[in-house]
Amino acid sequence: MTTNLPLLTVVIPVYNVEDYVEKCVRSVIAQTYNNLEILLVDDGSTDSSGAFCDKIAKEDARISVFHTENHGLSAARNVGIDNAHGELIAFVDSDDWIEPDMYYFLYNKMVENDADISVCQHFIDKDGQSRCKAKIKEDILCDRDMAMNVLMEDKKMHNYAWDKLYKRTLFEGLHYPEGILYEDIAFTYKVVYRINKLYISTEPKYHYTVRTGSIVSARYSISRNYSYFNSEYILMTFMVEHGYKDGARHLVRRGIHSIKRLIMSGAEDEMINEIIDKLRPFHYIGIKEIGFANVWRRWMMENHLQTYKRLYKFSKKIFH
Repeated sequence: MTTNLPLLTVVIPVYNVEDYVEKCVRSVIAQTYNNLEILLVDDGSTDSSGAFCDKIAKEDARISVFHTENHGLSAARNVGIDNAHGELIAFVDSDDWIEPDMYYFLYNKMVENDADISVCQHFIDKDGQSRCKAKIKEDILCDRDMAMNVLMEDKKMHNYAWDKLYKRTLFEGLHYPEGILYEDIAFTYKVVYRINKLYISTEPKYHYTVRTGSIVSARYSISRNYSYFNSEYILMTFMVEHGYKDGARHLVRRGIHSIKRLIMSGAEDEMINEIIDKLRPFHYIGIKEIGFANVWRRWMMENHLQTYKRLYKFSKKIFH
C-alpha cells in the first residue's frame, strides 16, 4: 500500500509534555504512510520529555532528535523545516495525536486533485471525549485566490500548521516568526499564497488536545488578545496590499472584537488606542461591510473610549 511513496517529514516540537508526548509520537510511528522522517525538536524541556525523545529514537530509525535551548514553538518548527529532507512536510503538536491513516489519506487527496496542500478537519479532545467541529459539508478544491479568501474568512479552513500536508518546496526561504503568539496566523498565508491548488476535506483526522496550561487557555489574557490582533493585522494588511479587498473588512471586525476583549481584561488605554490607530486607514469600511453596530462601536472607541468601556462592561455584567 505504501510502495514508492515520497518521503514525508513530520516535525514535532516538544516542550514539557511528558504526559502527552508518547501518545503523540506513537500515533505518528503507526501511520499507514510509512515512508516517514520524524523530527523531534526538544525545545529545552525541563521535564522528562527530552529523555523520552532520545529513548524512542532508539526504537525507530526514522526518528531524529534535536535538543535546543527554549526559544518557543516557532523556533522549534523552524529547526524542523531547516532539517527536513522530505518531498512533503507536516507538523504535529506534541500534546496532540493523529489517526493512523491521516497522512496516507491526505497524500491521496493531494495526488487525486493535483494539490500543493491538502487539509483535513480535526477532533477536539477534552475530558476524555472527542468531537469534531467541521464547518464544511462537502470537500472543496481551491485555486490560490479562493484559498486565500477561505483562509482569511477563518471558517472553512484555519491557519493551523497541523491539519495540513504540504509540498515542502512551499517553505523554501520561509520561517515561522519567532517570539510571538499566534504565529500560525502571521505565517500560514505566506505558504498558501504560493500554491496553485489546495484541497479541503470534510474528514477529521487530527486530534487537538485541550489541556490545562495550553497556549489558548486564557480567554481574556491581555498579551494573548493583543498578540492575536497583531498577527491578524499582519495577515489582513498583506491581503489588502495584494488585492484581496475583504481583508480590510475582516481586519476592522476583528480589531473591534479584540478591543472588546482587551477592555474586559483591563488593558491600558495606550494598548487599545494603538489598535484604534491601526484601524484608522480602513475608515472607508462602513455599514455595508461591518453593520451599523460595529460602525457605532468604532465611533465610540475612537471618540468616547471611557464611556464605551463603561457601557460595554455594564452590558457584559447584565447580559452575560
